Amino acid sequence: MAEFPPRVIDSFLRSLSERRAQLIGEIRAKLAEAKGERIGIDESSSVDGGDRAFLELASEMDLAMAERDIQELRDVEAALERLSKATYGDCGTCGAPIAPARLQAFPSAFRCSTCQTAHESRSANPHRTI
Repeated sequence: MAEFPPRVIDSFLRSLSERRAQLIGEIRAKLAEAKGERIGIDESSSVDGGDRAFLELASEMDLAMAERDIQELRDVEAALERLSKATYGDCGTCGAPIAPARLQAFPSAFRCSTCQTAHESRSANPHRTI
């Protein structure tokens, strides 16, 4: 693991734990909202065509945002696991230390900036080899 003073590790742990709790709350709220909108859609006697389309779109957006938050929650939990295994701060691709400034800005970072840029480039153009 990259060398961090205990107070910095505690700061990362606190930040990741707070974000985890926040994400869980947001996911629950978005799923409840989507469920409420779905109930509105099912009550066709009180929902006209335009309202139905709006409720379906709102429900789909809530579900998409929940899916995004679920992925971020997985990333946060993986970072907490790396903290517990003393591999936090090491790039998951090349093994080099992740810059402390990157971890401060993005505590669940899995890759160093160089590897993240390469990963995003490959993701944007999967047929390109780097």
